[in-house]
Amino acid sequence: MKGHIFLLMTAAIGGVSSEIIQLFLNEKWQFIAIVAVVGLDLVFGVAKALYNREYETKKAFKSVWLLCGYTGLLATVLLIEKGFTFASFLSEAVLLPIIVFQVISIIKNMNLLGLISSEMLTRMLSKIDTYKNRTPPDHETINDDI
Repeated sequence: MKGHIFLLMTAAIGGVSSEIIQLFLNEKWQFIAIVAVVGLDLVFGVAKALYNREYETKKAFKSVWLLCGYTGLLATVLLIEKGFTFASFLSEAVLLPIIVFQVISIIKNMNLLGLISSEMLTRMLSKIDTYKNRTPPDHETINDDI
């Protein structure tokens, strides 16, 4: 009897695990994108630290935690998307800011290494953050009567 329960549980866990693994394999490019931007940020961050002679293992190891956190977050979001079809936009909404912030970090590290000029950095960042210096229009607020 115990052997049958064990086999049933093992088969159930195997079936669910294979479904989850297949889901992750179908979305492999999203995982590869996260690994690529975190890895590139790590490479340029370590190069910058070595160039400035201020390398710390603790800071370099932060990339491992970021990679684990980002891939775990993506895996969770993909499972939510699989369970709730109306949430199909969620992985893009979560992944895009992660990639943008990592790319900004890569560009800044490249600038600090001298691979990109300050003018190029300023121009790139101004195109990313176009609303930075804008002020909101001077309109009356809805809560003026309160």
